[in-house]
Amino acid sequence: MIKAIFFDVDGTLVSLRTHAVPQSTQNALARLREKGIKLFVATGRPKVMLPHIQALFPFDGWVTLNGQYCYFGDQVLRSCPMERQAVEELVSAARENSFACMFIEGEEFYTNYIDSHTRQYLVDLEIPVPPVRDITRALDHDVFQANAFLTKETERLLLDQAPHIQVTRWHPDFLDVLPAAGGKDKGMDAILDHFGLKPEEAMAFGDGENDLSMLLHAGIGVAMGESGPVLKERADYVTAGVDEDGILRALEHFGIL
Repeated sequence: MIKAIFFDVDGTLVSLRTHAVPQSTQNALARLREKGIKLFVATGRPKVMLPHIQALFPFDGWVTLNGQYCYFGDQVLRSCPMERQAVEELVSAARENSFACMFIEGEEFYTNYIDSHTRQYLVDLEIPVPPVRDITRALDHDVFQANAFLTKETERLLLDQAPHIQVTRWHPDFLDVLPAAGGKDKGMDAILDHFGLKPEEAMAFGDGENDLSMLLHAGIGVAMGESGPVLKERADYVTAGVDEDGILRALEHFGIL
């Protein structure tokens, strides 16, 4: 029996085309709440980039920064910054190879410089423009995640120099850089443990590679219609796109609504 559902944000709850949450999804969330099912957000975004989702619906808990920072109300359930060696490798690669990289320290985020890829990403996802800072700051602060603006063709500029990181991709223009032991599945466990629930009692929705660990960990993993081939092949179910009522359709398919 499904007692908890985790939702990715961009491309899952929120349409990448309209930048809005479909009405069918909003109605589904309200009906799920009435049934007593716990509802959680699981996103690569930090808390500071989630005001639109916080205003949308009173979710029961939050997995942010791809599982590195999780909270319930004012209670932090998981806080897992990157190890110093990993941060050193990341800072060195970004400086030596001159690619834009955004560092996220929980509430603080900044970048080494803003290029066309960075600016377009910020516009597309309606994210405030970060300040430009000396990224050696990251060596003396807790960094939970970074966004390295490298395409699939250029990602080796980072990967060849940073063996102590984990990367995942949900956007063609950048990589999410995580601690080696990071992932949304780890954040799921922190939330589920707090509520006394098991992974097999959870359902998860996602559309990007960073959602794979979460979909595989949940009792039911659902890939959105716009997902890439890897996610579609390994998910338990592939639903329609976010703008085609994909979340509602999957919930109806499994008899949850």
